Amino acid sequence: MFERLVTITTVSIIDDGVIIDPEWANGRPIPAIIVDAKERQDIVEYINAHRTQPPGDVLVQWGTALTSKNKILLIIRSFRPVEIEFAIGFSANKHHALVDGVLRNNGFYLLEGKSGDKVSSLMMEDKGRILIEVPATGFEPTWDKILRKTISKIFKQQGLGKKQVENAVKDYLKSMREFWHTRRDS
Repeated sequence: MFERLVTITTVSIIDDGVIIDPEWANGRPIPAIIVDAKERQDIVEYINAHRTQPPGDVLVQWGTALTSKNKILLIIRSFRPVEIEFAIGFSANKHHALVDGVLRNNGFYLLEGKSGDKVSSLMMEDKGRILIEVPATGFEPTWDKILRKTISKIFKQQGLGKKQVENAVKDYLKSMREFWHTRRDS
């Protein structure tokens, strides 16, 4: 993993969910992310272009904000069918299961929407979506440290002692990762 300083437009997450389809990804649960693209019409065009054109070329890179390891960024750069670059901003506190799911299952569905939209409603409306592959980038060890620290903090705030926190973190991660590894047969 290399370190660099970049300035890039970050889009926020409106909602997230999981899509499980036995016809895709061997029935694994795939995270779905709805982003706010009202300021980035090119993201809407990017998603819509995938309805009529073959899959394109995408590069991804994980990173953290300089000011806080709690802010995780996934930089997406596409060359085809539309040339575009943007980042999705995640909060380790709020989106830790989502980030872990993207890393565990090497991808996610990207959708765009507005405040109040839900993954299930956009899927029912047959809105455009893209399945973006997110291969291992070397960020995984960094993420594991951030995740463990984030989960530990949550359990400490609930009043657990040091040993209880260690056990709770271990159990929480085991349960969450078992979910990401489940399969739904057709």
